[in-house]
Amino acid sequence: MKSNNSDGNSAEQLYRMQVRQLKDYAIFFIGVDGRIATWNKGVEHLLGYTEEEWIGLDTSVIFTPADKAVALRESEMELARQKGSASDIRWHRRKDGSELFANGVLSAVHDEGGTLLGFTKVISDETSRKQLEDSILESNSALEQFAYAASHDLQEPLRTIGSYAELMIRRHGSELSENGSQYLGFIVKAVAKMKALIENLLTYARVGTEKEPAVSMSLDQDVESAIAQLVGALEEANAAVTHDPLPDVVAEHSQIVRLFQNLIGNAIKYRSPDRKPTAHIFARPEGKYWIISIQDNGIGFAQEYADSLFTPFKRLHGGEYSGSGVGLAISRRIVENHGGRIWAESTLGEGSTFHFTLPRDLPAADQSSGG
Repeated sequence: MKSNNSDGNSAEQLYRMQVRQLKDYAIFFIGVDGRIATWNKGVEHLLGYTEEEWIGLDTSVIFTPADKAVALRESEMELARQKGSASDIRWHRRKDGSELFANGVLSAVHDEGGTLLGFTKVISDETSRKQLEDSILESNSALEQFAYAASHDLQEPLRTIGSYAELMIRRHGSELSENGSQYLGFIVKAVAKMKALIENLLTYARVGTEKEPAVSMSLDQDVESAIAQLVGALEEANAAVTHDPLPDVVAEHSQIVRLFQNLIGNAIKYRSPDRKPTAHIFARPEGKYWIISIQDNGIGFAQEYADSLFTPFKRLHGGEYSGSGVGLAISRRIVENHGGRIWAESTLGEGSTFHFTLPRDLPAADQSSGG
């Protein structure tokens, strides 16, 4: 019995020593009055305080002035009291006044009778990740600005070429040889194709940078909106689009409408000449996600090419069908921006089914951190 107690004490001492020596995480205990009671090497490594400087400080010392102004410390402690823990990821203040971007978890500690003794706080440095994310956002913004500028500079000469080619056909078409008229027609078609490509590239660049509020709404409405915008193409192809009752999701719904437009339009474009084109949309829950599927009876493709479908400019059917090869790449960006994934299954000559997932609840990145 004595030996067991000794072993238990040794294990506890070893644990305390390990926590105390840990450098990559600042771990400390906070009393119910908000005063700091313990220290470890991580506090010195991440926040710059020696043990003598640290013990007894009010935890507000690591909060930025902006967080102090909104009493963030008090709201974190209250949330931990009520729910057991509170997490956040935000800027923290070091001893020298500099700041680090850190992930923090505050956990309530109770005695055996349920009385609150205080809180443990664990902080990890996420500054490098934050700097990388900011750098990516800055690069994306620069890329989008470049895309806008390039699009204007490219579209202006295209308009000029197209206008003069059409003017030549109208005014001098009767004077041209058959080959001459044909060549001008090729120019007009090429200009239209290039214009569509530039517009699609702009759309691809904008996805994820032009944000709108995410709201809860039925996917039924998004499908109906997409069908309404495709009515001309549907009538021309004599195509039928049907759907089961679809769930409500929290999303940027203008993007979801574009997603359905792309996938339904894809089904119409790659239709079989031997049968009336159809597309059916349905959904099923799987864990934390909805799986939404668009099943068509088109020409299909060999399954070995499924992974490359969503790459920009990747087209399996060459020049047989119109398009820029960007639509499915845009679709993938939309789905990934909503925290989902997209894939396709197909049998050559029989049809294809495109699947994508959307979270059944608000994506974690958009939820309140509780701090």
